[in-house]
Amino acid sequence: MIAYSPRLPLLVTALILVVTSLPVGPAAAQQAEQHGPTAEQKAEIQRAVHEALQHDIQTVAQYRLPTDFFARMLPMVRQIRRAHITAPTQTQNMTLATTIRRTQAMPELQPILQQYNMSAQDFVMALTTFEMTAARMQETPRSRKDAPALNRDNVKLIQSHQALTQALLHDLDDEQEWLQ
Repeated sequence: MIAYSPRLPLLVTALILVVTSLPVGPAAAQQAEQHGPTAEQKAEIQRAVHEALQHDIQTVAQYRLPTDFFARMLPMVRQIRRAHITAPTQTQNMTLATTIRRTQAMPELQPILQQYNMSAQDFVMALTTFEMTAARMQETPRSRKDAPALNRDNVKLIQSHQALTQALLHDLDDEQEWLQ
């Protein structure tokens, strides 16, 4: 259940540009294999990925965590860990859509998500939002000046549940150490 994303056409367009601008024929195919995309094609792909990631950052900054976030997320993260399930982690160059698709593709994770009434998208969005909000709240105002504004309800939720925030951050840090 991946929601339509406006960044998807950008990625598709970038891929189409690469495919349609490559020469055809056996000699051209051999040349393409040897040389790969042109600098212009690489720049267009990088621009499209950058725009998609910037859109993701804005989306995460404004996503609203459910009011029962800690009541569901803490036991769920612990249950995932006890089951020795390695949930996909988002990297700097991975879009939310990719992370969500990878999470959906984990059949062993789905029953746990369902038990806590969460879809793969809910899970990825909630954890990403929580981690970004908690990290940004620790930054200085100067380092936050170019970043999108955080959802105020999320900031209040995290500020009013400091012990739960620290417990979840600890569990997530332990999970990262366990995965390495």
